[in-house]
Amino acid sequence: MLRKEELEKLVEKPSPQFVRDVLEHPPFRVTVNTTLETLVSHLRKFPVDVVPVFKSVFSEEVAGVVYPHTGLLIKSRKLDAKIGEFVNPPIFVKESWRIDNVLEILTSEAKWGAVVVDEEGRYVGVVTLRGLLSALLLREPKAKSVAAVYTPAREEKSRVGFVKAIERLSRVFKKLVGGEVDGYVVLNREGGVAGVLTVWDLIKSRRWFKGAGEPRPLFGTRVARGEGRRAGVARVWRLMFRGVAVAAPDTPVEEVARYMATTGLYLVPVVDREGRAIGSVSVWDVIHAYLYGPKEGREDVEVRKAVEVAVAKPPVEEVIRLRPSKHVTGLRARDVMLTDVPSINLRDTLSSVRKMFLRTGAGILAVVDDDGRVVGFVTRRDFVAYIAEKSMGYWRRQKGKLLVVKEQVMPGERAKIVVEEGTAGDVMKTEYPTAGPDATVEEIAYKMLAAGTDYVVITDASNTPVGVVTKDELLKAFKERGRSVKVGELMTPADVASAELFSSLSSVVKRINAYELDGVVVKEGGDIKGVVAVDDLTLRPIEESFRGEKLVFFTKSGVLRKVKTGLSRLRYSKVGTLTAFDVMKPVNHVVATDVEVREVVDKLLEQGVVPVVGEDGRLVGVLNKMDVVKELARVYVTYSIPEKVKEVEKVESRAR
Repeated sequence: MLRKEELEKLVEKPSPQFVRDVLEHPPFRVTVNTTLETLVSHLRKFPVDVVPVFKSVFSEEVAGVVYPHTGLLIKSRKLDAKIGEFVNPPIFVKESWRIDNVLEILTSEAKWGAVVVDEEGRYVGVVTLRGLLSALLLREPKAKSVAAVYTPAREEKSRVGFVKAIERLSRVFKKLVGGEVDGYVVLNREGGVAGVLTVWDLIKSRRWFKGAGEPRPLFGTRVARGEGRRAGVARVWRLMFRGVAVAAPDTPVEEVARYMATTGLYLVPVVDREGRAIGSVSVWDVIHAYLYGPKEGREDVEVRKAVEVAVAKPPVEEVIRLRPSKHVTGLRARDVMLTDVPSINLRDTLSSVRKMFLRTGAGILAVVDDDGRVVGFVTRRDFVAYIAEKSMGYWRRQKGKLLVVKEQVMPGERAKIVVEEGTAGDVMKTEYPTAGPDATVEEIAYKMLAAGTDYVVITDASNTPVGVVTKDELLKAFKERGRSVKVGELMTPADVASAELFSSLSSVVKRINAYELDGVVVKEGGDIKGVVAVDDLTLRPIEESFRGEKLVFFTKSGVLRKVKTGLSRLRYSKVGTLTAFDVMKPVNHVVATDVEVREVVDKLLEQGVVPVVGEDGRLVGVLNKMDVVKELARVYVTYSIPEKVKEVEKVESRAR
C-alpha cells in the first residue's frame, strides 16, 4: 500500500485556473482614517502587494486600495496623515474570472494586485502578483529562457531602472513612490550588480525621512529654537538589498518565476558571463513568457540547468593503484608534525567553525571539551561532507520540526527559524588514525590512505595527542626528500577528477568524496574552465543548495570574506541550483605530464589540484594532493606488506 507522501508524488497537482484558487486575505485591516505611520508598521510586519481600504471599521465597502509605495509618502513620524488622502481607485475582479484575464488586466495597469468580489459585488479578498506567480509555476512557460523576454538595460519605458550605488537617493525616490518603476538595479563602478533597491528596502529602513517635523529643543544643543535638524545626503548603497540573486540569458524562466514568488522581489538583474549587468527581468517579463512566449524579434536559447551526475564509489584497488616503490625519505613524524593546531570547543556552532577556518587559514581544527582535553578533530573535508551528505546545512532539525517565528517576512528576507544550530561535536570525528613520533612519513601516508582521512594524529606513550600530520606536511616532505617521478605517473585520470561546467554542486561533492579527491577540474568539452577545491568550498555558504533549495543568498559579510581570501568568483547568488561553474575559481597553474612532481608541490598547495595537459593543451589528468600521498604509501607497502602489492598487481592484470 502506498504511503501518503508517495501517493502525492504520483498524483499530478492541478494548476489553478480561477481567481478563487489564488484568493488571499490581508492579515490586517485599514480604513480611510488609518494613519500612514500605522500602514508602514503593518507593512513591515506583513508585506502584501495590495491593501484594501474600507470606509469604516464596521463596513465591508471598499473605498479604494493602497500599495506599498503609498507608505513612502510619509515624511515624518510626527505627521498624522491619513490613508484617505492617498487612496487609489481599486481594480475589481470577480472570483469566477480566469487567472489569465486577471494577469492581462494587472499587466496593462502595472498594478501589483486587485480586489476580489463575488457575483453580487461583495468583497471577498484580494489577489496579488505573488499568488498569481505561484499559480503560473504549475504551468509550462511558452518562453523557456530569460533571453527571450528580459528587458535590456538601455530600453526606454522599462519598469526597472538602473542607478549607480553612489547616487543620491533623492534621484530615484519619486519614481519609486509614484509607482513608475518596480525597483532599481544598483551598479558598482565596474558595471556589475551591487544590489537592488525596491520599495521594501525603504519601508524597512525609514531613512528617506527628510529631517524632523518639529523644531529641535533649545537646551543641550548649539542650535537656536526653531532650527531644523540637518540631514545628511542619503546614498543608494546605504539602503539597497545586497546579496541579490542574478540571472543569465540562458537561465530558465521558471526559475526566475519561483524566485519572485518565494521572495516577493519582482526584479532580477541579468548579467553576462563576466558579471556585467546587461538588463533585467521584471515580473511583467515573466508573465509575458508564460502567457505569450518570446517578445517580438526575440528567440529562445538553450537553457542551462544543473545536471545531476551519478557517482559510484570505486573499489579500493582502483583508488590506491599500489605499485612497488623503494625510495625512502628518511623523515619521521616528529620532523614534520604540526603542534600549533587551532582548537574550538565541543559546543561551538558550525558558524564559529567556518569563521575559525577563515581566520586561521588552517586545514584542521582540534575539538576540546570544557576541561581542555582533545575529544576529536574537524577538517575542511569533514565540514563539506557533513553539509552534503547529511543534507542539513547549518540548521539542525529537532525531531524533523521547524518552528517559524513569523510566517511572513519582508521580501528578500528569510523566515526566522527557531532551531538549534549544529555544533562542532556534530561534525567532528572521534575515531582517527594515530602514530608515534618515530613513525616514518611513509607509514603515516599509508595509515592516512587506509583510514580515508586527511590527517594522522601523533600521540605519545600515554596515548595523548602531541601533534598532527596532514596531507600538506606530507607534500612538503615529498618536495624535500621524495623520489624523482613525473606528473604523468601519479596523476588521476581526467575522467575521474573532472566535472562538466554545469554539473550540480551536489554531484561534484559526491565525486570528490567517492574518489577521495582534493578537488576537480571543471571543463567544457575538452577545455579547462576552472577548478573546484575542497579547501575553497569550506569558505563558501553553499549549504542551501545541498538541502535542495532553489534559492541561495549570500550575506555581505560572506562576500567580503571571499574577496579577502581570494575567492572573488562567486560574487552574487544566482537564480537556480548551484553548479560547478558558479563556485569554480580560475586556474592559475597547469602542468605537462613530463614535469617533476617535486616542482609542482607549491602550486598544488596553492591551488588544491593542478590540471595536467597533453601536447595539444587538452586535459589528460589531474594531480591531487592524495596522489602524492599514495606515492609515499607505496613505499611502506613495498617494505611492510609485500603481499598487498601482489594482490593489486593481480587485480590490475585481470583488468587489462
